[in-house]
Amino acid sequence: MLPPRSAADEPKVIRIHTGRHWVWYAQEDQFRAHEADYQALYDYADRAFDRLVAAWGLTPAASTYALYIWPKSGGGFATADIAEVRAITNTPQPGIGVSFDAFTGTEHGIRGWWAVAIITHEMCNLVLAQLVSHGWPVDWWANHISPFPKMTAVQIEYDLRPDVAIEHARQLTAPLDRMFIRLKDQFGWALFRRAFTAARDDGINWERIGDNPSPPRTNYVAAYLQLAAPEDLAPYLQGIVPAYDAQMVERILAARRGWHALPDSDPRRAELREAFLTGRPPAK
Repeated sequence: MLPPRSAADEPKVIRIHTGRHWVWYAQEDQFRAHEADYQALYDYADRAFDRLVAAWGLTPAASTYALYIWPKSGGGFATADIAEVRAITNTPQPGIGVSFDAFTGTEHGIRGWWAVAIITHEMCNLVLAQLVSHGWPVDWWANHISPFPKMTAVQIEYDLRPDVAIEHARQLTAPLDRMFIRLKDQFGWALFRRAFTAARDDGINWERIGDNPSPPRTNYVAAYLQLAAPEDLAPYLQGIVPAYDAQMVERILAARRGWHALPDSDPRRAELREAFLTGRPPAK
């Protein structure tokens, strides 16, 4: 049997670059082997962050996050704390991870194609969690399906890396992908900016509302989109968003109007607000 590995035997994670918005980390051995591939995207990651917050018209509280070149193959993630980076900094490290081979591989004739796509995609997930809340519905917004970050990423890539965007856009073929494209084309980023701002100002935490996924959480998210829209969104969402219920959306919005209408001095306001924020609007 081989002897157990000591901490000294583990590959060392080091800081490799400090940009305007991203502090990059990687295993030292991988960085030495692929330094040029990583360096090629330092500037892109900063410019994409600027383009994202400009598009949404909202800026997260922090201006710098961690970008960890993940030593595993194939994929990426966004998280409130990257453990491998926290081990170096001794503080929680929100950020994104991008697999090392996304930088070194070639797709559609472009070296690092996947790195551009994953950086932009996971950046959308991270910034939205920082702006509003974690826990967006996994069956129609983020994570398992991811149509919203995919749509957003493609829009940013068209501005900064159209060579990547052209092929990335070809992946947006599912009904939910087309729904978000339609919403963006019809209402612009203003729809999402207003929805995100209202949810943030109300103190929304999606993880307090139902399971993920669940009808309550889905219809709360849909309610904030409806709140931000100049027209009825049912024709856009009905039959496409799982568990969407226009009547539930209206009950949620009515409950929100109820506590918003009360002055701060009225003790019922805090009670009704808390009921609303925990997914307990008045029943129909």
